[in-house]
Amino acid sequence: MSASVPTSSIFLSDSAKTIKDKINKHAFSGGKDNAEEHRRLGGDTKVDVSYQYLTFFLEDDEALAKIKKDYESGELLTGFLKKELIGILQKIVKDIQDRKAKITDEMVQEYMKPRPLNFKFMSTQTKTK
Repeated sequence: MSASVPTSSIFLSDSAKTIKDKINKHAFSGGKDNAEEHRRLGGDTKVDVSYQYLTFFLEDDEALAKIKKDYESGELLTGFLKKELIGILQKIVKDIQDRKAKITDEMVQEYMKPRPLNFKFMSTQTKTK
């Protein structure tokens, strides 16, 4: 993924609408060419970008296993995976944006203030008995 191509990544500065648009328009699907074929043959989670993102961001392992089973069997379509991922990423990014908005210049200055480092190194010559 290249940061120089704005649609290739989800950025922490992206709006909820931008996240939705990027996933719906640019996330490669492991689904088939049409819904009928997908329901008959199922989807490929190995290449489905939305599913791959869900493996990192969906915290419920049982729900992820069910999504995988249902998607590969054709019960779930690509739109469901994308919708799940959009909701999860929008919440994560919004939470980060809200926390970032609370950071003041004073907090940054305090964090960046040089401090003495009090390292205590063990002597290279240790006594042996």
